[in-house]
Amino acid sequence: MFSESFSPVRNGVTISLLTLTQELRAQGHYVCIFAPAHSQQPPEEPDVMRFPSFVSIFNRGYPLAYPFWPRIVLSSQFADLRLDIVHTHTPFVLGLTGARLALSHHVPLVSTFHTLYWQYAHYMPFLPEGVTNTLLDLYLPWYYNHCTCIICPSKVTENALRSIGVNRPITIIPTGIPLPPESQLQGEVVQRARQRLEVPEGTPLLLYVGRLAPEKNVMWLLEVFQHVHAACPNAMLAFVGEGPLETALVEQVQALGFSEFVRFPGPIPRNELDAIYAAADVFCFPSTTETQGLVVGEARAAGLPCVVVNAGGAPETVRDGEDGFIVPVGDAEAFADRVLRLLTDKALAERMRRAARRNAERYTPAQMAQRVLEVYAEARKLSPPPRLPEPEAMPHGPDWEAQEALYEDASGEASTEPSKEEPADTSPHP
Repeated sequence: MFSESFSPVRNGVTISLLTLTQELRAQGHYVCIFAPAHSQQPPEEPDVMRFPSFVSIFNRGYPLAYPFWPRIVLSSQFADLRLDIVHTHTPFVLGLTGARLALSHHVPLVSTFHTLYWQYAHYMPFLPEGVTNTLLDLYLPWYYNHCTCIICPSKVTENALRSIGVNRPITIIPTGIPLPPESQLQGEVVQRARQRLEVPEGTPLLLYVGRLAPEKNVMWLLEVFQHVHAACPNAMLAFVGEGPLETALVEQVQALGFSEFVRFPGPIPRNELDAIYAAADVFCFPSTTETQGLVVGEARAAGLPCVVVNAGGAPETVRDGEDGFIVPVGDAEAFADRVLRLLTDKALAERMRRAARRNAERYTPAQMAQRVLEVYAEARKLSPPPRLPEPEAMPHGPDWEAQEALYEDASGEASTEPSKEEPADTSPHP
């Protein structure tokens, strides 16, 4: 696995990669991960190779591996890994490294297209947005057409690749979401979650989880909340997460006079989120740029009905009227109407909660891994590696210490990790 995004960076790519890796290892498969160094990475990471990295001033939470060095470090030992598959999760420095090594060693190359990169061009302000998008339109088809097989988390992402001329086999596989036990979704656990959010028991609670960023359309959610509040004056809204719009959101809440009704608890670790989902009455997801909307799946697994806008990949797994509602983009009144229906019709809300838990069983990590293994098998049929003589002892993995020494010899004074002054991005999702 090659990825620019990996723990402790918290985003959808990291979650998908960790989910798949943990499930494959649980089934007995051997998985190596190649990722950038991070100042807050764990001291011990079995079968994870970190490459020296730097932090961009434009996105300080995401360290980037130095170009060229990963390939120099790996080139001498890559063949010793005797890999069946190379699976890349980003198409840039480390993704390109994985692709070049796979192709040069005749190893089947699989890549997951996690992100609609065009919708994040504003994070690269050193180039005009049109120039950035043009470069992406040229580079992405070149990269993905070199892959044996491609995985997309949604039909939206498949369509995006097809629209720019990608013609390789594509399989849609959403990221698996573990089903939390019922004991974590009721009783005192839920009461403590409400206390954490400072929301009284019995008060209607709307919930958003994710980055507080322009592409998530979170400012528009305040417009929706104005409609909800007009009809349900004691309703409350919680924004779980952090991001560049946090200050502007707080100021807008104050300007609207909603400070008493809106909560900003900051980022909450994933292993503590299930109780937060269960403590809410409606999950509100206004983003139009999602490739799949992982948080919608997490809410579903916790039995929380959702209301989403009909754009991006988020609505693809929502069954409208059964476990959630899908509303037109930009229609704040329609969004508020569906929220109010869930707040006022207790029988409907309970029916949707049960349906959400039931439907979540179709998107577990085990099912995700099984489908990915089927893609791996297909990739090996389409691009069989050359037959090699069996070694006397099959190496279990790369010589990590030797690779680190090789890098030090080659790079001299280069930094080996992002500055320790940079805080880790602990937001639950991008």
